[in-house]
Amino acid sequence: MAKQADDFVVKVATKAKPYHYVGGGLSNVYLVGVKYRYWPESDMQAAEIPCLPALLAALAKTLLQKRGLLNGDELRFLRKELRMASKDFAGLVGVSVEQYSRLENGATVTPTVDRLVRLLYVALAKLPTEAAEGVARTTWTAEVNQQELIVASQDENHDWVVRTKAA
Repeated sequence: MAKQADDFVVKVATKAKPYHYVGGGLSNVYLVGVKYRYWPESDMQAAEIPCLPALLAALAKTLLQKRGLLNGDELRFLRKELRMASKDFAGLVGVSVEQYSRLENGATVTPTVDRLVRLLYVALAKLPTEAAEGVARTTWTAEVNQQELIVASQDENHDWVVRTKAA
């Protein structure tokens, strides 16, 4: 009698046999304490990961704190966590779309690009999505207009509102 596709075993990942989590795009992530289903016939697995956004945030924090340079998979992970297209992120990093693609696909990441990606992640992760998208769409120039004033005032909710106004 052949086994059916719904014949699976429920397991709990342990330190001795952790669950290999590849859903975030990183090949070196293993989870302990999560339940997962295992289909012996096909050797397939599927995990029940509680609080997935918190896991992804913890992984991002770990990448930001690592001592060595980020690799391509880690760059892609951080960019995707920001929900940014590679085209937009390449512009923020200051490289062409083709150069950024090569970085995500295994080209050596320079210390300068590494530092910039980490700083961009920290800055953009703190912003609301629409504000981060605004930063991504901004065209940066080297011109400095000394006549431009930055004016800040509090609105009716006592939140600070900043705008620019020509002098």
